[in-house]
Amino acid sequence: QMSLAKLRAEVQVCTAFVDRCIAEVSRGELSAEAASMAKYSATELSFRVADSCAQIFGGYGYLKNSPIGKILVDQRVVRIYGGANEVQLELR
Repeated sequence: QMSLAKLRAEVQVCTAFVDRCIAEVSRGELSAEAASMAKYSATELSFRVADSCAQIFGGYGYLKNSPIGKILVDQRVVRIYGGANEVQLELR
């Protein structure tokens, strides 16, 4: 439960930052640095959440045909879409 509570807190913080970036882009004020940070932090966190859920569910979480297994596979790819996260770090 404690690890889920920590993840939930991280998701709330990340969501607030992404929401701020959305507001900035709608006003035409979003910097490349902030966009890069939002993409990097959100995708890394989404993978950590999926990985933690897979571990909580044990072997079932790693089966490709289980809902959690599918999410875990999807989250691996998300870190590449829109520019690999390693590239996002260089943009800062």
